Amino acid sequence: MARIRSIKPEFFTSLTIADLKELSARLTFIGLWTYVDDNGVGLADPRLIRAAIWPLEESPDILQRTREDIQSLQAARLVTLYEASGKALIAVSNWSEHQKVSHPRKPRYPRPEEVQTQPGTPPDQDSFNTPEDSGNSPENRQSPPETFRPEQGSGSREQGAGNSGDAEPSASADAPPRADVERVCKHLADVLVKSGSKKPTITPKWRDAARLLLDRDKVTVEQALTAIDWAHANSFWQAHILTPMKLREKYDQLRRQAAGEQRRNQPAAPQTAPRDMSDWTDEEKNSALNF
Repeated sequence: MARIRSIKPEFFTSLTIADLKELSARLTFIGLWTYVDDNGVGLADPRLIRAAIWPLEESPDILQRTREDIQSLQAARLVTLYEASGKALIAVSNWSEHQKVSHPRKPRYPRPEEVQTQPGTPPDQDSFNTPEDSGNSPENRQSPPETFRPEQGSGSREQGAGNSGDAEPSASADAPPRADVERVCKHLADVLVKSGSKKPTITPKWRDAARLLLDRDKVTVEQALTAIDWAHANSFWQAHILTPMKLREKYDQLRRQAAGEQRRNQPAAPQTAPRDMSDWTDEEKNSALNF
C-alpha cells in the first residue's frame, strides 16, 4: 500500500541524484519511498516495485527498466539489496535522513545493519544486481553452457532441502578445510564483491551447503562455478543467489533455465543420430556437452 512521503528541495540539487543517468531512476527512487514500509524496507521483487510505482505505465519494457533503475540506485549506494530470513529485501539508504515518519508502524523486516549483527544470519549484501555500467557487466561474461550437469542425481532440493525427515549432517568442526568446498565458497564471495557487495564472511554454514551440493547432489566444482557465473549474469537470479544455501536450493531451476536459454539462442541444425555415450566416462560426457 502506498504511503504519503515528503520530498526536500535539496533532492533536486543533490549531486548523487544528478549523477543518475536516467531520469526514470530518479522517479523510481522517489517512488520507492512510498513503496517501502515506515522502516524504509520492502521486498526486492521488481514486479512488485513496478506495480507500486509504475501501475499505469504501458511501455512493454517497463519491468526491465524498473530493474535497471534499481541497479542504478544500488550502484549509487542509494539503496541496499540484501537477504534476511530467506527474503530478498531492498532498503532505502540513510532512510532517517530522507523521511521523518510520525507514529511509524512496527517494522516488518529488519534493516541491513540489523541483519549484519544478528547471529546466524549472512552478512549484509549491498547488492543483488550488477551495475550495468560496471567493469564486470553481465553482458561481458561468457555465455553459459547448455546445462550445468546431467538430469540424473538431481537430489531433493526442490522438495525442500530443509525437510526435517531428511536431516543433513554438518561437517565436523575439527575437519580440515576442503579445497573443493573452499573454491566454491570463495568464487561466490568474489562474484558478490565484483558486483559491488561487501565481502561476505565464509561461515561454517556456507561450507556445509557447498559440501552438500558437491557430495550429496553430485554437482562438480566446475558446474557449481558455472551456475554462480550464470546466475550473476541474469537480471533476476543475481538478486537471489547470494549464498551457497540459496545456490543449492535453486540449482536445478538455474540449470533448466540456462539450458532453455541456450537452446533458444542456438540456430536450428540438421538432425543427426544421437551419440551412444553409454560406455563413456563422466569426464568424457562433460567434455562433449561443453560443461
